[in-house]
Amino acid sequence: MLIKYSDNPFKQVFGIAFYNRKNIFLFTLISIIAVLQYEFGEIFLWNPIILPVVPVTILGGALAIFLGFRNNSAYDRWWEARKIWGGIVNASRTFGIMVCTFSSTNFSKGKVKGKEIKAWRKESIHRHIGWLYALIMHLRNHNHWDELEKYLSEEEIEEIKKMHNKPTQILRLQSEKIQEAYDKNYIEDFRHMELANVIKEFYDLQGMAERIKGTIFPYYYNYFTGVFLWLFVICLPFSLAPEMHWGAIPMSLAISFVFTILEKSGAITEDPFEGRAADTPINTITRNIEIDLLEMIKSETVPAPAEPKIGRFGVKYLD
Repeated sequence: MLIKYSDNPFKQVFGIAFYNRKNIFLFTLISIIAVLQYEFGEIFLWNPIILPVVPVTILGGALAIFLGFRNNSAYDRWWEARKIWGGIVNASRTFGIMVCTFSSTNFSKGKVKGKEIKAWRKESIHRHIGWLYALIMHLRNHNHWDELEKYLSEEEIEEIKKMHNKPTQILRLQSEKIQEAYDKNYIEDFRHMELANVIKEFYDLQGMAERIKGTIFPYYYNYFTGVFLWLFVICLPFSLAPEMHWGAIPMSLAISFVFTILEKSGAITEDPFEGRAADTPINTITRNIEIDLLEMIKSETVPAPAEPKIGRFGVKYLD
């Protein structure tokens, strides 16, 4: 999640220009060609290309409609992703509280020892944290096992490595272990049902995130937005040159840059799980959940909160 570009305004401007340098170069080149052919066309005995302003204005209006629709839809996807992970935060805390308070030696009439209950609580919490990191791997198409190996047993790691959808299989393992806990009288029937409902909620939230990840933005919006954008960028300086002469170059560049940034922001926002500066900070959210759950079981190895990252040109963001 992008916090801010930089404390230095010069770095801000330079960074924005650097990441858009190709487009800026092309816009400037097109504008210079349009003005040169208008100013010196008569010298070389050709008729300069002059486009009327009205059609170009209409084209710009159509482009604005496409960009507005796309950006609104992209923001909806980004905001839904944030709400999904907000739901994961709340459900994870609920799950942790249930695991820590629902289990008891009372249901076995003294046959189960307290250390067995404590071990089951720790195992369940660790497995859930493993699910969180597996979900990040799944959404970002990564294959990093370091965090999972900290919280899952070797047998569980070997089992889910063979599976396509690893977070789904971890939730299955969690459900099986909850059933075992019920069979061993760690929990009683009502508490078993409540824990099963929370597992179902995790499945629902995971499915929502997978829906965003797996639903490609309609191709024709991306395609025609790009076509209209470049058609507008090419036509704009040829309509401004007769009115503004050399002033058409900076004006055309500024207008084209604004439309391009709008198009680029929509393209980035529509896929919120890629780990870029503007995406949903699922690593940071997971670390916060990890801290909460480990503190619930009084773990001695609680990690520190995630610090904001500093990217190129002083960009500060949460991963």
